[in-house]
Amino acid sequence: MKFWQCLTMIDMGELPTLAQHAEDLGFEGITLGEHLITFAEQYEHYDYSKNSLIRWYPETHWPDPWVEIGALSQITTTLKFLNTLYVLPLRDPFNVAKSVSTAANLCNGRLILGAGVGWQETEFSLVGQEFKTRGRRADEMIEVMKQLWTGEQVEFHGEFYNYPKLQMSPGLNADLPICIGGFSEAALQRAARHDGWVGAQHDMADVEAMISALKHCREALGKTLEGFNIAIGLYENNQENFSRCEEIGVTMLYREAFCDENGMASTMSLDEKLKDMEIFANRYLV
Repeated sequence: MKFWQCLTMIDMGELPTLAQHAEDLGFEGITLGEHLITFAEQYEHYDYSKNSLIRWYPETHWPDPWVEIGALSQITTTLKFLNTLYVLPLRDPFNVAKSVSTAANLCNGRLILGAGVGWQETEFSLVGQEFKTRGRRADEMIEVMKQLWTGEQVEFHGEFYNYPKLQMSPGLNADLPICIGGFSEAALQRAARHDGWVGAQHDMADVEAMISALKHCREALGKTLEGFNIAIGLYENNQENFSRCEEIGVTMLYREAFCDENGMASTMSLDEKLKDMEIFANRYLV
């Protein structure tokens, strides 16, 4: 199991310093989230917090993850990158494939695509994408993008996307693992079909239950959890929980992004964030 640092919900001007610091301290990688916009009033429940409310403010920075990753990959050498999570069906597969492959090639194999289907119907309405079909569209988008990433002449005829022979260049220059996020049965089954699952911040009881469910989903496909990525965050970071996570198959454990005592986006200074990372690294990464 490797440790990662979450760098979401922070001032984007701090990202280069924090990313380089994470690499210097020995973190395997960083996780980066994304949101198009933040509504002044939240309309839907947010399933990734204990109180079902979003954990950031309208002024919290959410820069484009592919621009972020492309830039940060040029000032680091070993640091890996994971999206938590990129909402595929808010977009079309062609623009996503182009953005992802560009960032992935700049990373030279250091990118893991963390993808989800979204939770906020109002956000889908804003960009003119249908909410109810988002799961099926995401599945088909992945098929399309995998074809486009070959860099060869391809054609596709599906339920949502239909095109004659065409080519997107350049193709991927390294393998790109696809990990799926979400807690529903459909999300876990979708993750089991790909390269891994991305969770949120959890209690250990939830981690145990999710990994057990993932194991059953993989077994139904004739597969095991061996070589399968599982990325999560914990509410309680301690050695006992870390050891148990590793024992049951967690491969990537990421620290949450400097949240305050209420779980909200932090107002810590850059120096305080750097020190916070150092304290954790000195305790657990040695």
